[in-house]
This record gives sequence, structure tokens and C-alpha cells, in this order.
Amino acid sequence: MIIVKMKIWILASLVLFVLAGCGGAANYYMLSGSKPIDLRQNKRLATIGVERVRLPEYMKQGKIAIQLSPTQISYSDSDNWAEDMESSLTKELIATIQKSFNHPNVYAYPWDLSKQAGIKIKVIIHKFIAYGDYVYLDASWEISDLKRDKQHAKLFSTKVPTDKSMNSVVASMNAAFEQLSERIVRDIAS
Repeated sequence: MIIVKMKIWILASLVLFVLAGCGGAANYYMLSGSKPIDLRQNKRLATIGVERVRLPEYMKQGKIAIQLSPTQISYSDSDNWAEDMESSLTKELIATIQKSFNHPNVYAYPWDLSKQAGIKIKVIIHKFIAYGDYVYLDASWEISDLKRDKQHAKLFSTKVPTDKSMNSVVASMNAAFEQLSERIVRDIAS
């Protein structure tokens, strides 16, 4: 009888251990969905180099951060980015530029190619986080015409509504980055 009770106790303990482990399962998210911007023109472009998008430190931790107050950020224990966000956002921006201009010669910069970039794009995201009912994205970018040694810089700021669910936060972050990408594409086209 004691052996049967011990087996039942061990089996129940194992079931509880497995169930407790399943409750803490991680969720992985990524921003995606680069879509072309309808420019209604066909501008001939030089080879474009896009520097690695730079992010604030709280975006580099691999976990999704939520701003709780003007001075406090919290990281989710179970919600993570599926890949390095600087690389991911750089790839998304490159894809948007390629699709918008139907221009395959857009690469991560610098590269080991014999062909030098004619245009270089540098993007710095200063703020990209959910706070309250919005996702905020503040950024700056610089477009350099390397052949003419000219550059110009622009600022960008947006807020996109969200709710408290992580799916909504990520969808709003995606929408905010799409807005930034569209502004950069239109700046290249002008």
C-alpha cells in the first residue's frame, strides 16, 4: 500500500512539474510585413547601402519592453523577440526600399562588394516602446549622396494606438515602423 501511494505521489508530482513548466512557455514575436510604398513614379537609383538600424539599449535585450511610467521600463518574462531587432529592422527597411522602387541593388552597409554605394542611409531609433494606450516611435535618419558628398537629415515621431495585449503591442510597433519606412522611402524619392 505504501509503495502504491508513493508511486501515485511521484506520478502526481511529475504531472505538476510538467504543467508548471508549460505555464511559463515563452512567446516569440517579430516585426514583419514590409510592403511597397506606391510612389507613382519610377526614379532611377544608384546602389543603396543601409546601415544597421540603431536602437535604444532596452530594445537590444531580446525581451519585449513596456514602459510603465516616465522613468520605469518592465521586461516581459515570457515575451521575446524572435531575432536580433537591429538586424530584423534593417532587413525590413531594405525590403521596403527594394519593393517600393523595384530596385534590387539595396544592401546592408558596409559590404564587401566591388560596387560602391551611391546612396547611404543611416537610421537611429531613439524611442520605440509601448506606454499607456500607444506605441511611440521617435527616430532620425540621414541620407547621404556619396557621389556628390551631400547629406540631409530628418526627424520622425509617431504614436500608434494599442491595447495591453502583447499581440496588439507588436502589431502597433509594426504599424509604427511601416510609417517610418514610408517616410524614408518618400524622402529617397524626392
